[in-house]
Amino acid sequence: MPFLRRDIVRRILPIAVPVVISHMSQTLVGLVDTFMVGRISVEALAATGLAGVAIWMVLGAAGELATGTQVITSRRFGEKRFGEAVLTLRESLLLALALGGVLTLLCLWLVEPYFRIVLTDPADPLMPLCSEYTRLRLLALAPFLVISALKGYFNGIGDTKEHMRISLVVNLSNIFLNWVFIYGHLGSPAMGVAGAGLASTVATALGALLFLDRLRIRRVFREHAMRVLGAVRPADLRQLVALSSPAAVQTFLTMAGFTFFTSFMHRVGLVEVAATNLIINVMSVSFMPGFAIGIAASTMIGQDLGAGRLQQAREDGDTAQQLAMLMMSALGLLFLLIPETLLGVFTEDAGVIQAGKPALQLMGLVQAIDAMAMTTAGCLRGSGMTLFVMWAEIGINWLFFIPFTAVAVILFEAGIVTAFAGLALYLLFLAILLQWQWRGNRWQEVKV
Repeated sequence: MPFLRRDIVRRILPIAVPVVISHMSQTLVGLVDTFMVGRISVEALAATGLAGVAIWMVLGAAGELATGTQVITSRRFGEKRFGEAVLTLRESLLLALALGGVLTLLCLWLVEPYFRIVLTDPADPLMPLCSEYTRLRLLALAPFLVISALKGYFNGIGDTKEHMRISLVVNLSNIFLNWVFIYGHLGSPAMGVAGAGLASTVATALGALLFLDRLRIRRVFREHAMRVLGAVRPADLRQLVALSSPAAVQTFLTMAGFTFFTSFMHRVGLVEVAATNLIINVMSVSFMPGFAIGIAASTMIGQDLGAGRLQQAREDGDTAQQLAMLMMSALGLLFLLIPETLLGVFTEDAGVIQAGKPALQLMGLVQAIDAMAMTTAGCLRGSGMTLFVMWAEIGINWLFFIPFTAVAVILFEAGIVTAFAGLALYLLFLAILLQWQWRGNRWQEVKV
């Protein structure tokens, strides 16, 4: 197959570019929080880093409702069963509301016990900062799930612009509300780290309301003579849960692994925790092309398989992987050439920048590998192989990455560079395992 088939690239980009913008905007919610609290103190920066991993462990896992919704919607769209695709959306929205309420109460109850485990010392000065910021961010669980359900449907039909528009609104609102709540403007008290959490939650709730209104404007349910709160079909709901839950478990346990990774850095030192937070934030921007192209590939492969175009599905996946590797390699060069500049965007602390520089350069070397892993995961998920992707990532994360970091940091007292070397190897092993599955034919036979 030729490298970067232009006809396929032209199909990928209209789907992927809005996803890049929307997820970049979503990522910027955390980045803006980091940037604005980074001007307060190193403690505030370290707290948002530790809390941010915990928050995304929950929000990221819950948000995988979008994965099951997208897989089913894209398959039904390829089969030209458009009404069935809308039924999937309705069931996904009802599941989002039910899960949102239950998970919010459960997570708020677990916040303090969780940070007692992570920080080990209840008197740690980071404890109140982490707890308050996390509680306020987790109040956004239900609206975040609603956005995820809608995103899954629209991504599945190939219209990624809807989520892009909503994400831009959420991020602009978050910037303004951060200015109000963190620093105390327009009559608000200066809330510091807690203000960043409150701003993100209010902005997310606004985004969910606006996204729901798009259903009315586009007459999504009315076009199929369907009510939003109609009866749920148990078999469809089970399939939605079956496809979403592996991705949710994968995200939760992967982020739990990164929670341990960040807590190990806490053993090295406060500066290293802050540097780790910054590196993860910089990487969260760099992996956007790979993530977005993976979403595009998932949609295209689902539609291809629904229409019976097996060879086209393989060609779409191969081109998506090539494009992602090319784009993320270019971003990796920036990690190598200007690491101080990238880290300096978020902090003026010279110690944090110097601690993070070599680790960020190391991650620049593996951006192409990261791109391959993410895009291949998107291809396999689009076929319905969410369970295999889950076991692949969880296995490598918990059987290699976490033990490697624990031994390196606790037993050998290694520094931040050795810990990130473990992360680089983790990405390499994951890419190899996912590619092994992709090169076979089992993914073409999955029934959805």
